Amino acid sequence: MDDLTENVQKSLNKLPKEVVVLLRSKSLLRSLVQRMVIDQACAALQLPETTLNEVIANFCKKHGLSDNERLEQYLAHQGLTKSDLMHQLGIPLKVQHYSLEHFSAKAEAHFLKRKEELDQFTYSLLRIEDSDLAHELYLQIEAGEADFTALATEHSQGREKSSHGLVGPASLSRAHPLLRQRLRTAPPGVLLEPFKIEQWWVVTRLEERHLATFNANMQKQMAIELFDTWVDQQTNELISGLQQDQLANGSVS
Repeated sequence: MDDLTENVQKSLNKLPKEVVVLLRSKSLLRSLVQRMVIDQACAALQLPETTLNEVIANFCKKHGLSDNERLEQYLAHQGLTKSDLMHQLGIPLKVQHYSLEHFSAKAEAHFLKRKEELDQFTYSLLRIEDSDLAHELYLQIEAGEADFTALATEHSQGREKSSHGLVGPASLSRAHPLLRQRLRTAPPGVLLEPFKIEQWWVVTRLEERHLATFNANMQKQMAIELFDTWVDQQTNELISGLQQDQLANGSVS
């Protein structure tokens, strides 16, 4: 990986200072360096021709490019060659391969750190400031006299009012700690008695809980996340080095 960084650094050093200044002023320098790091990491990987043909066929179908004439018009509009397009379409597949090869050993540990964010919950939520009304609505729902959705739409004072009281599927990582605690241990379908969170009285019911598991797909996702983090780190170092070189040469403006 040291050779990779060195190769990208050499390419960046060949850029005229005016180009670097222009890229930086247009907020394009970081994205260029990121792409250079990714391209260099994947440079040695070769995809089968059948895979590339399938990828470009799917791309053309998605974008309504039903024949070569429409494809050529698209390429001209984008300022690309067909070779450029095939290279771009192949990068995500190469990133998957590279990520698994270099980061799969650390994928499970990364998954365990991220598991709470990856677990998905769907729940009904109703919150109001009036304690008596909260308990009254709870009793109506519990007795089957009223529907949670209808009461949340009519009475809830939080953002969930616009979604008829339904939240998710989503991670609980941003939920209030007390709500997160209750929902993580609640049996699905059981209405919880009103409890107070700050100024709110909350009525909630867990609808579905989908706990993330470490399988082949999750390993791939975690490996790619680790790759993305590594790319960001390399990008930061390369941009910092480029700026320091330009400062030393008196060429930053």
